[in-house]
Amino acid sequence: MGPTKIRTASLFILLLLTAVLLGADQRSSITSLAGDLEQKAAGLAQNSYEYFKGWNGAISDQEQAVLFKSEAFAASCRLFLKLAEERSDFYRTDRLRTNLYNAFTYLASSFEELDREMQKTGVRPYELRDCRHALRMMEEAFAKWPSPDNLAYLDQRYVKDKKAAVYLIVKKKTGVFIKYPFKNLESLYRYNYDQKRGKNPWDYLVEVQTETLNKMEQGDLIDLNFEGWLVIEQSSRPNRPVYLIENGKRRGLAQARVLAKYGGWSKVYEVPDVVINSYPEGELIED
Repeated sequence: MGPTKIRTASLFILLLLTAVLLGADQRSSITSLAGDLEQKAAGLAQNSYEYFKGWNGAISDQEQAVLFKSEAFAASCRLFLKLAEERSDFYRTDRLRTNLYNAFTYLASSFEELDREMQKTGVRPYELRDCRHALRMMEEAFAKWPSPDNLAYLDQRYVKDKKAAVYLIVKKKTGVFIKYPFKNLESLYRYNYDQKRGKNPWDYLVEVQTETLNKMEQGDLIDLNFEGWLVIEQSSRPNRPVYLIENGKRRGLAQARVLAKYGGWSKVYEVPDVVINSYPEGELIED
């Protein structure tokens, strides 16, 4: 085995060990947070019972709903903690994070059901706030556990499946994410520049399975363009022309002093030539 192959193999092993250690660290953090959440949920259920048990044994239908949803959430927390602590073959190693996060989405859904019933009563106990905070911290821990099927990790990233469609993933609320499709390559590059992410959106791209995308709601189409912007072909080719996109056409700038008039090189954005060539050529800008 030559030096290059040895270095490649060593790098692969290092990356694999890093992923394993990172996953173990996040699992430990999630398990700890789950234990804390289980205690808070149990306290919330007990306090809900004490608060809503009523006078003369009378409890309204709405209060009954809160009691049962409180108990359901507490039970969900106990089950999630059990799953997070599980050390048997219940989880396949390559699906550990996926299974845990899927369980977390059910846990988050149980909390949202309780929160909706609480809102109807106008009662907002501090334990409810503490439970929501714990859920957010757990999702942050999941977000640090890299995996292409991890919805929390995909938040604010671009993803594509085998069909090559590209989406922006945005968190709607705990455990719920929306996929926003880009209309075309131009929309993707324009959005990436708007977010001040530089000239290469592919640095934020993650390839995912179709089944992962199917777990998310679909949002509105992202339809953006470079109208009014100065653009240049994204390549190392010398003497590339600079264009102003104006009224749906690409207008070349005749010379450097014209560019200065429009703000100079700091206002020029690199985009693929296919984006530039999608605009018909307009009149040259000479002054």
